[in-house]
This record gives sequence, structure tokens and C-alpha cells, in this order.
Amino acid sequence: MRRKYNFILLIIIIMIFFLSIFTSSSYSGSKEYPIGPNITSSDNVLIFAPHPDDETLSSAGVIRYCVQNHIPVHVVVVTNGGTGKLSQIRHFETLNATAKLGLSSQNVTFLDYPQVVNNLFDDNWDPNHSYEDGPKHNSFAYQKNSSYNGVSLENNVESMINKYKPTIIIYPAFYDDNTDHWGTGAFVDYAINRMGYNAKMYTYLIHDDSTLWPFPRSYFPQSDLTPPAHLINQTNWFIFPLTSSDEQYKFDAVDSYQSQMKHDPVFLRSYIRKNELFGMNNNITVNKTNNSNDYINSTTFPETVFHEPTQDIITKTTDLLYSAFGNVNKYDIENVGFESDNNITWISVKTLGGISKNGIYQFHIRGFGDDGITRIDFEVQNGTANFYMPSSNSIHPHLLIRSNSDGIVVGIPDMTNKNSYMVDIETSNIKQNVDRTGYFTLKLS
Repeated sequence: MRRKYNFILLIIIIMIFFLSIFTSSSYSGSKEYPIGPNITSSDNVLIFAPHPDDETLSSAGVIRYCVQNHIPVHVVVVTNGGTGKLSQIRHFETLNATAKLGLSSQNVTFLDYPQVVNNLFDDNWDPNHSYEDGPKHNSFAYQKNSSYNGVSLENNVESMINKYKPTIIIYPAFYDDNTDHWGTGAFVDYAINRMGYNAKMYTYLIHDDSTLWPFPRSYFPQSDLTPPAHLINQTNWFIFPLTSSDEQYKFDAVDSYQSQMKHDPVFLRSYIRKNELFGMNNNITVNKTNNSNDYINSTTFPETVFHEPTQDIITKTTDLLYSAFGNVNKYDIENVGFESDNNITWISVKTLGGISKNGIYQFHIRGFGDDGITRIDFEVQNGTANFYMPSSNSIHPHLLIRSNSDGIVVGIPDMTNKNSYMVDIETSNIKQNVDRTGYFTLKLS
């Protein structure tokens, strides 16, 4: 019995040791970043928050700056943050927090959707596939009779953009690990692509499950807020400096969220730093080719257009043993290739350890063109594709597939007439989802 106890203790010590090394190297240190967003008197700023509190954690300093300089700023809170009484509590907490920053309640809109934003984007898009869970919208909702589906939420997002005509949009990054966060980011990008709207797009990060970020995880107002090391090259990062007075305003605003502070006050106060952190959401430009390549009968891949950070998939301590003794690298996405010719749109994925025959590799693609929007959702397992998540604008073409240990290449007919694409690739094993790219945008030129 003692020997078994000692063995378990040794395993725990080893895991803690490696976790400490992993954590200590998981932030970007003192690297210099440019100042941004650069907000002027001619700007209109629109901030999207997935939950009540995200507008304060990410952008309290920006809100305070806009209020002080009489620059129009509006906050849109997407979800209710909880059902029943909790949604009411968090509603008033948001009004209290933004009021402390000087923002009028007239400049805060609550869309009041349930906390299943990712499901609305992927599974419950159509009105005839609405998500149903509990009572309908609260009295403070922007559109009280709107259904819980992706079409309704996307229309609400477009309404906010049309109404406030922002020159700067601040919203969650697609690589945020919280499903409501990346889901909100996907809806904003979808609306922007659909509308062909032009604005400066800045993203923010709140949840990075692969590290103990922000680091150090505590109230350190004297410290800089810098990105996790594995995301340094994911975007162009900017810092928005805060004065000691700004930090106090942010502290008071964060303190308004007592319903959340009682669960994890350390996490919320970790965002009260010398600066706020934003990424510039630059779309990826891809040149359309007139060549007709055959990637099925060759060993080559379409040109790499997106590099996914690797070694970023361990989210639980118990996964340390799984990653050491399992084939987790076969699910760790490394890069994505893309090409569009006259007949076929090609997309590929490579992982750090090659493709697993038992693994599931999911592809989610939204194409935007003059002929409308087309979506396609399918998964590849052991060289075979299966379609799923149908909606009214889904297509189910005959796919061309090459799948081996080097990677997966898929040829998709009937999508070559698009101007831009939103792409997300996810991997999973028999136990759980393992990695995802998030929805990034490709622009064809």
C-alpha cells in the first residue's frame, strides 16, 4: 500500500514539475508592442462582449478613454450570462460596472442569448433547428421575440453594426478557448464578411486553457499584460496603456461583478494591469490560381495559409499522462493549406505527429460571394468523409479526398466563385475534442 502511495506521489510531483516549467515559459515577457487601438475624435467604437463582464475585463480602459474624450462607444453583451435570477443579477452588474467607467446605460445593449453561442453558429443556425432551453428573452433584451438560432443572432449583430456604424470594432479572438467567446467572434466576422463592411478590427483574449494566463495569475497592477508565448505570432499585438487612475476605475468596475468574484476573484483581477491587450485581426489574402492542380494523385499540398500553434492542447492535468503515452500529436494541428482554382477549392490539414486512422478531423467552411453564402460541414475519418450539421445553405458535393500519415487534402467543387471564406478545422479522438484552429478568414484576390 505504501509503495502504491509513493508511486502516485511521485507521479504528482513529476506532473507539477513539468507544469511549472510549462507555465513559466508560457508568457511573452517584456517584448515591446506598439500602442493601439489608436482612437481619434472621428472614430465610433463598438465593443462585443460574450458575457456580462468581458467588456470590462478586456476594454475598461478603452471605454474610459472614449468617455473622457467624448468619442462614441457602445457595448453589446451577447449572452445573458446565466438563466433565471443570475441573468438579472449580471445584467445590473454590467450596468453598474459600465456606469463606473462613465458610460450611460443607453450605450449598452443586451442581446440576451443563452450561453451556447458556438452551438448557434454550428448546430442551431436555421430557425427550424433553434436551440431551446428554458424561458425566452428577458425584458431587457434587444429583440425580445427573436429565436435562439444563428440566423437571429447574426441579424442582431448586423443590426448593431448598421445602427452604430463603427470605425473600430473590438471583439473576442477566434483562438479564445471559451466557446461563447470564439462563437461571438465567429458571428462578428460572419456579419462583416456578409455585409462587406470595412472597419478596424481589434480582438481580445480572455481564456487560454493551455496555460495559466494571464501570468502571473493574480492582482498585479504594476505588471504588463502580454500574450501567451504560443500566441505571439498568431496576430499583430497592441497594448493600450492605462494610468494608475485608469487602473483604479477598472478595479472598481471589475469589483461590480460580485456574482463572478465569489467564484474566482483572482482570475478577474488578473486583467487589471498597466495595459489592455489587443490583436489586429488581419485577414489572410490568397491569390486565386488559373491552374488546375491534382492534389489527389500527387504527394504535394496546397500552399500553407495558416499556422496553428502547436503544443497548445493540454487543458487538464490528467492530460499530461495521456500526452506522454498517447498519440496526442496526431491531433495537434500544425498548419492549414488552401487554394482555389477554376474548378475546385482545395483545403488541407497537417498535424504535428501525422494523421491518425482512428482520429476524426472536422472541416467547417463558410463561403461568401455575389451568389450568396454557402456552408459545408464534414468530418474525415480513415479517408472517408461524412457530412453533418445541415442548414438551408449547406451543400453536399462529392468530395475528392487524399488522407495518409502526411496529412489530409480535400477538393471541394462548387465553391470556387466565392470572394472570401471562413474556415475552422477541429480534431477529436474517441474521448474528446483535442484541437481547433478557430474560424479564420481568407480573402481571395
